[in-house]
Amino acid sequence: MTRKVILITLACSVLLAYGIWQGRLSAHSGGLRGTSFRPAIVDVGVEPPAGSRFVRSYESKINGSPARFAHYVSGLPPVRLVERFIEQHPNARRGGLGPNMITGGGCITAGYDDGSHVVGVIAFESPGGSNFFISRAPASAHARRAPAGDVPGVDAPGVPRPLNSVRLLSVQDLGGVPSVLAFYEGWGSVADNIGHYRSEMSREGWKESRSMAERMNQELDGELVAYAKGVKHCIVYFEKDPRSGKLTTAVLYREKNWLPPNKAL
Repeated sequence: MTRKVILITLACSVLLAYGIWQGRLSAHSGGLRGTSFRPAIVDVGVEPPAGSRFVRSYESKINGSPARFAHYVSGLPPVRLVERFIEQHPNARRGGLGPNMITGGGCITAGYDDGSHVVGVIAFESPGGSNFFISRAPASAHARRAPAGDVPGVDAPGVPRPLNSVRLLSVQDLGGVPSVLAFYEGWGSVADNIGHYRSEMSREGWKESRSMAERMNQELDGELVAYAKGVKHCIVYFEKDPRSGKLTTAVLYREKNWLPPNKAL
């Protein structure tokens, strides 16, 4: 498991969770009637910086192993919040995974807290301070796969795998809703894989959203395709490494459209 993949995993997990949380708050206030929002209390086992306020927590799975996330708010700006977290948990930067700035004025860091767990925090700028997430998962969840084999976990249900690929990462139940984030590595061209997905997804009843993909592709190094099927949504992202020739594919699948339009993935 590369440092880049661990960071992407944490970022995607909390971005999805943050969007779902905002969507549920909107629903709770009347945006979607009949929807309940009840935080699940899960002990993440990592203390937040002093003065933080707890919002909610939930469990997910990384490569089949339990992982935990907790959402807080703070009066500190994102960079200072992450710096304070590192002061409190020095090992949270061990392994060279941060702190790193991310789009929108956010900040992220991750590392091995006690040798047996990966702990990380990601903070987003918000009025009056930050919304931030703390995650903790067994280091074994990030163990390398066996040669020529998949890591434990699952693929997205009803979604084909990339051509000639192996699974490098599987994260289930992001944001506390039915969802899968999977990373694959393989060979072949981006064009062949996009053709493969368009054919197979259409056969399974998915509808492609080309306008959404066109907007997002303007900001990406690789290429993305997006699909919807009722309350199910799926994004597939392809990026070719010009040096190794390997193709990395990320599949993000989720159910229940909690996300408001400006937070949609």
